[in-house]
Amino acid sequence: MSASFTALGEFRSCCGRAVVFAGVAREGAGVPELALASALAEREATGDPVRTVVLRIAERAHDWVAPTVAWLASRGRRVLLRTCVTLSRPAIAAARRFGATLLLELAHAHAPVHTALLGSHAESTAALLLHAQHLRACDLEVAVWLGPLLPAIADDRALETLVRHIVAADLVDAHAVLGRLTAPRLDALAAVLPWPQVATMARAFGVDPADPHGLPAQGVHLSPMADGALRHAVVRIARPLGLRLDHCGCAAQCHLDPEQRAAFVPLTTTELFPS
Repeated sequence: MSASFTALGEFRSCCGRAVVFAGVAREGAGVPELALASALAEREATGDPVRTVVLRIAERAHDWVAPTVAWLASRGRRVLLRTCVTLSRPAIAAARRFGATLLLELAHAHAPVHTALLGSHAESTAALLLHAQHLRACDLEVAVWLGPLLPAIADDRALETLVRHIVAADLVDAHAVLGRLTAPRLDALAAVLPWPQVATMARAFGVDPADPHGLPAQGVHLSPMADGALRHAVVRIARPLGLRLDHCGCAAQCHLDPEQRAAFVPLTTTELFPS
């Protein structure tokens, strides 16, 4: 069992600095705890201690999750598992034992569009919402990572349908994420949606749909005006249906944190790997 970790970004949670890591099972990459300790220490060397860690899970093969959750919790970090696949029994057991919060990535109610937005590895919204029932039965706190949302793709009808499915599954907390437009994502959406809808979406990003391959490798973001309009639409639709967005005030859903963990251990001390 070995894994490597890549930092996807960071944000400010209610209790301080939070970093998102993508974990991937990889032969010869090293013990998961050691690999993550190295990645965390590198981030903490240039700033405040990281008190919240989000682990993104994108593959069914995720044996690295359970030992990583245990290692983080024993050093006083809050753990969130953000996933687009159903979790294994060991991962669920570790999340339950150490009080991790689950974030299910849900982008669209229509399975082909959901897959185009999140990647071929992603399980459908229906499968993940069914999995949420099992997670809740295991006494786990579950919220939704709503997105990536793109204009014209996440129109009012699509948003309302998705939110209704989420609320019907007794999930009431979510964080809305607006996505970037990249060439692979544009190609994937063009394969499953009518071209006029895809072209409208591309124009919202200021991209010529007739020349999509001029997109930079890192993709493009919405303009501030388009970004604000889509966020307003999400709030307008979600709140009346009973879906709370960032109820605690941040993306980490801190109000779902059981706050039962070991004392915080800085990674710069000799207590990192006690004998």
